[in-house]
Amino acid sequence: MSSGRIVLLVFGIIFLVASVFLLLGGGGLTWANAAMTDSDGFFTTDTTRLQSDSYAIASEPADIDWDADRGMGWCCDPGDFLTIKVEAQNRTASQGVFIGIGPESDVAAYLDDVEYDEVTEWNSNSCGVDVEYRRHSGDSEPAAPTTQTFWEVSAYGTGTQTLEWQPETGNWVLVIMNQDGSYDIDMSGAVGAKVPWVFWVGIGMLIAGAVALPAGIVMVYFAARKPR
Repeated sequence: MSSGRIVLLVFGIIFLVASVFLLLGGGGLTWANAAMTDSDGFFTTDTTRLQSDSYAIASEPADIDWDADRGMGWCCDPGDFLTIKVEAQNRTASQGVFIGIGPESDVAAYLDDVEYDEVTEWNSNSCGVDVEYRRHSGDSEPAAPTTQTFWEVSAYGTGTQTLEWQPETGNWVLVIMNQDGSYDIDMSGAVGAKVPWVFWVGIGMLIAGAVALPAGIVMVYFAARKPR
């Protein structure tokens, strides 16, 4: 076999292997986007009970660094790739729920000397969702969260409340409370994420795999066939 045929055979095999990975990966992504999202296109966790004998439940600070000098801030924002959803409902029907996302410094000042729980683990498993907390002690009673002006986005009221947020650069904290800021929280909640590019990446991989497969077959055929 000539060196040219060997090179053609090697590239043909590479194209065939790549096409298998592209087709499997693209099929998996498009299936996940169709089968594992809700009606609004969100990947959502199972509903779990959020209970705390304190004034608030807060997430750990999320540091979103989208610096233009070191990342992709020159062309787009993190919210272009991801939308976060948080749903909560008070288990006492007459009690309203508050969901808010605010800058870490403002949330820390608001909850200073206030007893609240910080979520340290949120793990989904076959039995549901396991949530672990770290208690922050305090002696003060917070003002009603609906009176605060630092929230980047918030939702509150009776019944199921849904907050949607497109992330921005900064340090952010999610806070869940009773609407009036009262003590003792007992709610049902879930979190979700919409990643619209998953579908298009899957389609792109399927197209690339569909192109690479026949190209690889042609190259292997011409490399392996016997000359006349």
